[in-house]
Amino acid sequence: MKSKLGKMFLDFKKGWFVLAILILIAPLSSAMSAEAKFKTMTRNLYLGADIFRVAQAAQDNPETVPFVVADVFQTVLNTNFAERAEAIADEIASAKPQVIGLQEVSTFYIQTPGDFIFGNPNEADDLVIDFYTVLDAALKARGMYYDAFTVTNADVELPMADLNAGAPYYLSDVRMVDHDVILVRKGHPAVEVLANNYSLNLEMNLGGVNVAFTRGFIMVDVVIKNQSFRFVNTHLEINSLPGSVYRYVQSVQMQELLGYIEGLADSKPIIMVGDFNSSPDDVPGVYTHPLIGPLQYFPPYMQAVDDGYLDTWLLQSKYDEGYTDHFDETVSDPNAELTNRIDFVFLDPSDLTVDEVNCYLVGNEMADMTPSGLWPSDHAGVVAKVGLLTP
Repeated sequence: MKSKLGKMFLDFKKGWFVLAILILIAPLSSAMSAEAKFKTMTRNLYLGADIFRVAQAAQDNPETVPFVVADVFQTVLNTNFAERAEAIADEIASAKPQVIGLQEVSTFYIQTPGDFIFGNPNEADDLVIDFYTVLDAALKARGMYYDAFTVTNADVELPMADLNAGAPYYLSDVRMVDHDVILVRKGHPAVEVLANNYSLNLEMNLGGVNVAFTRGFIMVDVVIKNQSFRFVNTHLEINSLPGSVYRYVQSVQMQELLGYIEGLADSKPIIMVGDFNSSPDDVPGVYTHPLIGPLQYFPPYMQAVDDGYLDTWLLQSKYDEGYTDHFDETVSDPNAELTNRIDFVFLDPSDLTVDEVNCYLVGNEMADMTPSGLWPSDHAGVVAKVGLLTP
């Protein structure tokens, strides 16, 4: 009986010893792996029409350009950003991201009658709509307050047929200014690192006028719960067909962006978001320049992954195709389907370790359409919530 009691006492002491060790270890490992979290969104607002219809008209029949411009501008009005902004603001209010990357944040101006045919001595400056102002007002109405960091990209003005402009030319000028914007929720310290345009941009001759479709990027450092992050937002050139000049231009733009990020790198984790106009399925190719000859290009998605960036959509334990692109031009077809994934939240965790990732799409279900039957954008947006463990 004595030995049995002794054994029980020894077992009891061992149990307390193990328990004490566990109690000591728990706070130590917790201190060594504190979690840093962020929630971000990338959202292409959609400028409201397919402006490349104008480029096509310039190639096919330059005399029709003012009429096509008028039709494109009417489509912009019909796709009603003021109404779509309410739906996008609902998405943001529901997700509550700390940082948002916006693309195609457009501003439209008009001049009636226009002076484009006289060399455009005065820019159109009669404001039609400023997408940022409209969206910001919709966010504030929902109690959502964000600071905006902006890069200005293309500034394009063209003549459009307009009976209201009067004789003898019946022409007004319409001007579109494109921006990319990073929104940072109030209360999070943020500072702009760099806003710049790409060195190589697509240029087209539209009815005898050379027009540059300038694109750019913006970087902002943001502190979220004592952890500093570098957020990057961009919108690269479209990809079009393999072997096209578009694919070469977007390849060079991505290479330039990654070079800037690397050149300014420090120990911060980097979150790179945007409309990259490049899918995981894109492959390298060759564009043949009429004067220079063959030029090799590498898809932006491939460049990002090869440079060590993680595609957060693929870091989830379960995920579907995640298609984000794109609905019809009038964003009014309830049966339209997304067929491509070109909007991404890329992550370079630096010296942190990825713990958990949850991503989802917004603006991709019929229930997301506006009361008059418009999709919020021609793209779906991507929301990513990421947890990182610090050393």
